[in-house]
Amino acid sequence: MKKTELSGKTVQELRALAKAAGLKNYSALKKTRLVDLLAASGSGRTWSKAPARRTGKPVGAKRVRATKAGRKPASERAGDAGIQVGRGLSPRTRRAFSIYRAPGEQRIKASKYHLGVQEAPDIDDGFMFPETHGEDLIALMVRDPYWLFAYWEFSPDLNDRLLNRLDEETLRNSRLVLRVYDVTGVDAENPVGYHDIDVAPGARDWYINVTHVESDYCTDIGLILPDGSFLVIARSNRVSLPPIGPSAEVDEQWVTLESLGEIYSLTERGPTSGSGGWGSGGWGQG
Repeated sequence: MKKTELSGKTVQELRALAKAAGLKNYSALKKTRLVDLLAASGSGRTWSKAPARRTGKPVGAKRVRATKAGRKPASERAGDAGIQVGRGLSPRTRRAFSIYRAPGEQRIKASKYHLGVQEAPDIDDGFMFPETHGEDLIALMVRDPYWLFAYWEFSPDLNDRLLNRLDEETLRNSRLVLRVYDVTGVDAENPVGYHDIDVAPGARDWYINVTHVESDYCTDIGLILPDGSFLVIARSNRVSLPPIGPSAEVDEQWVTLESLGEIYSLTERGPTSGSGGWGSGGWGQG
């Protein structure tokens, strides 16, 4: 239909022709624009009815097949997943939205636990642990039924204190030793026996092979003077060696907290921090 013929029709008739021609976005157009649109799209053809579709598939065939199969159409499935899918998006784009949506939600949920960048604490690069605690100390530990382990430290002024008691030549000719006492059933002042182990002046620890197993031990560190006397520098705690092999006790009853409380109340003492405390030992004669 020519443009002059279209101009003679009313707006309602022009809109009906646009609808029959399958045109879009014509309802808000004025008569002049409708005439131009129909003239440009019609190319002189008369739109008496809607043109036949090129495909033989009925309208909405995909929706019908998806419904019969028990599935929603792809656009509705994407909408259920919370994605606003535009009508102009391709199936590949819609699939991309679905693929990247789940990781995105995970990142959003994880972000509420993110505390941000934490400031590093101030660290004193020049800090060093002290060589000693300013005391003469020795500790004794059990390694196994045959071996003990001792470690010790001396106060910085030990040499000056020794020189106040001994002359320089006597101190130079003295030997630094560990005196290991067997104190099974007795105290350290009246040991069952003892043996000496010479240690190097710069040593800080020593493994001790015991002479009797399943016994109690303690040790002194000190000097054997040229005249044979022993000068104690520090005394260790007391330890008990475990039995050799597995225990023969098969019906052991575990001690309860209530029974421990009764034991402490009978002895009028509270619980201690270990099998024995640190002891300076004082100055003794051999």
